[in-house]
Amino acid sequence: MIEPITLSYATHPTRRGPRELFADLYLPEGQEKPADLITWMHAGGFRTGNRSHPSHAKAANLFAEHGYAMAFIDYRLARPPAILAPGTEARLEELIADATSGGIEMNETFFGPRPLGVVEDCCAFLRFIAGAAEDHGLSGRMILGGSSAGAISALNTLYLPKHLGLDRPEIATVFSFSGGFAYPSFVHDTGARILALHSELDDRVPISSIRRLAEQAGDPVVLIESIENKHGELTLSAREPLAVAVKRCVAFDRADDPLSIF
Repeated sequence: MIEPITLSYATHPTRRGPRELFADLYLPEGQEKPADLITWMHAGGFRTGNRSHPSHAKAANLFAEHGYAMAFIDYRLARPPAILAPGTEARLEELIADATSGGIEMNETFFGPRPLGVVEDCCAFLRFIAGAAEDHGLSGRMILGGSSAGAISALNTLYLPKHLGLDRPEIATVFSFSGGFAYPSFVHDTGARILALHSELDDRVPISSIRRLAEQAGDPVVLIESIENKHGELTLSAREPLAVAVKRCVAFDRADDPLSIF
């Protein structure tokens, strides 16, 4: 089993003072060529969760078998609340109005100030690790992923930074498991490809916004719908091994034509 390297990547403000943010970085062993990096945001409804969930190590080791590095990052949660950067704060009202204009499709805490703080944090990590890529044997090619609130954050980090005045490296691929994107007017071409897995029975993050994104996005989006998918899981059903789900992600990321492989 690969053990992670823990890195301090930023210190960001909260209502109770600055919070130091950490990332656990898993690097594939015995690989000569630089590794592409999957940055993963944890679940927890923007209220709970952390970078050290036991399932993270299992996923990281499976992706490492295919030559990927994987980072699991801290981000600021609901308590204590994040203090947003002025550029983010200035767009908050507009973003909430956009999310509610077509009818609320997900819990309103999933598109208020909490997820925007996560975008700031994730962009900070991506900038940090891009600057340290050579030190850690990374290629500089960036992939985002997450489950539930983490998947929402991955999609937010793909689409929102240019509107919030935040810098981030280019994103090649996004993996969204039970995620969604609340802001239809803020979708734009990014050059990324998106693989999403969702269930129409999901009552935590309704499927409607990810279906809309799949129809609206100019970037290639593959949305796999499985009634047997459990919220936030990478697998199509409880019977599918995690290793099979990881291989599906790898095939999508490396395909010449991602729309043709499923």
